[in-house]
Amino acid sequence: MPNRYRATHESPPKPGGEGWLVNGDAQLLARFSNDNPTANGQWVILSTYRWVRPNPPIPQSQRRMLRHNAVEAWENMQMLGWRRCQPPVR
Repeated sequence: MPNRYRATHESPPKPGGEGWLVNGDAQLLARFSNDNPTANGQWVILSTYRWVRPNPPIPQSQRRMLRHNAVEAWENMQMLGWRRCQPPVR
C-alpha cells in the first residue's frame, strides 16, 4: 500500500550540513552552509564560485541570509535549472 504522506521532493539539507548546486551551462557552483545562529534568527552563507572543469572552483561572492530566504533561493535556483551535486574535489 503506497504511503500518501511520503514526500515527493528532495529533503532539504540537514542542520549542521551544507548543500551544493551546480549550473553547468553558466559554469557556476553555489554552496549553502549554516552559519552560527544569533538572537535574530538562523543564518545561512551562500557562496558562489566560477567552475571551469578540470580546474578548481574560483570564489566569486559570498553573502549571509536568513534561513527562510536561503530555502527560497535554493528552491528558485532549482526551478531555474540548477542541479544538486556533491562538493567538488579539492
